[in-house]
Amino acid sequence: MVAIVDMRLRPPIPAWTDKAQFSGGDKAGYYPSRIGFPRPPSAEKRSMDLLLKEMDEAGVQWGVAMGRQSAPPHGSIPNDAIAELMGQYPDRFVSFCGIDISKDTDWCLGEIDRCLAIPGFKGVSIEPPCSPTPMMSDDRRLYPIYEHVQSKGVPISVTLSNFLGHMSGFGYEYARPEALYRPACDFPELTFVISHGAWPWSREVLGIAFLCPNIVVSPDLYVNGKSLPGADDYIKAANHFMAERTLWGTAYPSRPLKESLEAFKEWEFAPGILDKILSENALRIMQMI
Repeated sequence: MVAIVDMRLRPPIPAWTDKAQFSGGDKAGYYPSRIGFPRPPSAEKRSMDLLLKEMDEAGVQWGVAMGRQSAPPHGSIPNDAIAELMGQYPDRFVSFCGIDISKDTDWCLGEIDRCLAIPGFKGVSIEPPCSPTPMMSDDRRLYPIYEHVQSKGVPISVTLSNFLGHMSGFGYEYARPEALYRPACDFPELTFVISHGAWPWSREVLGIAFLCPNIVVSPDLYVNGKSLPGADDYIKAANHFMAERTLWGTAYPSRPLKESLEAFKEWEFAPGILDKILSENALRIMQMI
């Protein structure tokens, strides 16, 4: 059995449970992409023990606690809180450190260096559409961060989806993936992991990935099931030119683990592709194999 990697798993630690991913889940209409999926018991009870049980039941070996330092209601998760989690469960959780890109460049670069020296941090995470100062992903203020992360030889997660900025009251346009083209060309040695897959612009982000081999797509909850428009685009690409550059995740607690995996496996995959998406690609990108 492969070591399944969930590329977007927000565990119920105190720094996270008061944020929208947990508290907002009880409100009608929140996260329409949850429709048809049960609320995870571990999320309801804010229980790490239950989460570990759910991970085991789904066969998930590694949860990537993707760092986040964004505007409300998404909120900011201190990297030290994530480091404490990884210290408690070193064989179950890794992370990309969250960077508040609204802060000055010196702070951003210093925080990257500080976190990457801590065991378990495998990359850097930014969320331009819902930063306290929202920006497009090609904003020149981000270029020193891209350059620095490239020099460190680790990947950077750029979270893009139409829901991010909307929730924070910012413009819909900040999440458009076309802006990734220029940074991907300007930093060819930097691996860009597009968390949330830039949904609903599946074809646009895959078009950029077709041209730029350093673009990796992690559509997580937007591809776990066949109901959402555009989900099939990610699967078609994974069975073709994106076989080595597609990742899997649940966006827990937005989606449960076992049910998400079962829904994902309903797609048809060419031989060997499923193991790459569920495990091998993520482990390679994070330099864990």
